[in-house]
Amino acid sequence: MFLPSFRSPSFRVLLIVTVAAATIPLTAFGATNSRAMREALVADYPLTKVGVVMFKTDYNRITQPGVVLAVRLPGIYADVANTQDSIVNTNFANGQVSQATGFAAAFGSNTGHSRTLNPNEKVYVTDVLVKRDAVQLELLTVDVTTLADGQGTRYRAELNVKLPGLDTMTPDDVKKSIETVVADPAVASAVQSKTVKIGMSPDEVKQALGNPDKIVDLGAKQVFIYRDMKVILVDGKVTDVQ
Repeated sequence: MFLPSFRSPSFRVLLIVTVAAATIPLTAFGATNSRAMREALVADYPLTKVGVVMFKTDYNRITQPGVVLAVRLPGIYADVANTQDSIVNTNFANGQVSQATGFAAAFGSNTGHSRTLNPNEKVYVTDVLVKRDAVQLELLTVDVTTLADGQGTRYRAELNVKLPGLDTMTPDDVKKSIETVVADPAVASAVQSKTVKIGMSPDEVKQALGNPDKIVDLGAKQVFIYRDMKVILVDGKVTDVQ
């Protein structure tokens, strides 16, 4: 049987075709997963549609309102909604909110009116993007802010919820992570109404917050780990909440 030489043109063509054939199904599979995940999330978070003026998106005009969520954590960067520049992304990872830095932030907008969203502030979701290891939500404030010059504007934010292993997660898993940062106002209010105070016993903590997801037992010191907080107990009493 004839086999092409390693250096022959026919061998190189055969190699390229083989590699391409092996790569295409993997790429298609990943794209299909991303599309299915986005569709599931959009079903849970119906998108808000905004207006268009002179071929430019007008985020200040809502044409079809969608889901309304409440901000749960401070530190989400936002700028005036109709800025033409990229908005500096906010990342949420390992329970922490942080703004993008370095090259990713170098070309971000800075109109002089930027701010961070306030806890309990209501926001629409105008877009959902599923990336390799994150879900990005484009958020738009429900309320309009009047600036010093008398102009009214909404504020827009780009929130990246970092999710290592996203390709193995279910939509419900992803939604639980998102709800740590932004959630249905009723859910956010119910969680915030549960108070933990210094000096509480383990049973009192469980009555207020429910059973922890994990317990780290270090003898005299225990750590109750919940989805959005850690409760530190020493000698059976709460000493700190993180």
